[in-house]
Amino acid sequence: MAAFAWGVFLLTLTSWPSPPEVPLAAGIPNFDKIVHFGLYAVAGFLLYLAVRWPGREGFSLARVLAIVGTMAALGTVDEVHQTWIPGRSCDPADALFDSIGACAGAIAASAASGRARPGRNAAPAARA
Repeated sequence: MAAFAWGVFLLTLTSWPSPPEVPLAAGIPNFDKIVHFGLYAVAGFLLYLAVRWPGREGFSLARVLAIVGTMAALGTVDEVHQTWIPGRSCDPADALFDSIGACAGAIAASAASGRARPGRNAAPAARA
C-alpha cells in the first residue's frame, strides 16, 4: 500500500503544471537531479519491500534488477508524460537519476530486509 501511495504522490508531483522553484535549490547545481534521485530511491525501497519474491530472504540481485527495470521504465514514461504538462519538459537525465535512485533504494531495502530479526536465526531445539 505504501508503494502504491508513493507512486500516486510521484504522479501528482510530476503532473503539476509550472511548479514553483524550491528555495533551497538556489545555488546548488543540478538540484533537481538530487530530488529525482531521492524520490525514486524511496519508490525503489518501498516497491522492493512490497514485492514478494520466491527464494531466500536478504539480498536478491534478481529482485533488485526487476525493481530497477520497472522503475526505469516508469521514470521514462513519466518524463515523456511531462511533455504534455504546461511548464514541464522531458529530460533524459531526470530519467537516468530516477533509475539510479531506484537502484539505491532497492539495494537499501534488500540489505535492510536481510538483517536478522528476533527469533529468526535462533538455533533449532535439540531433540531428546
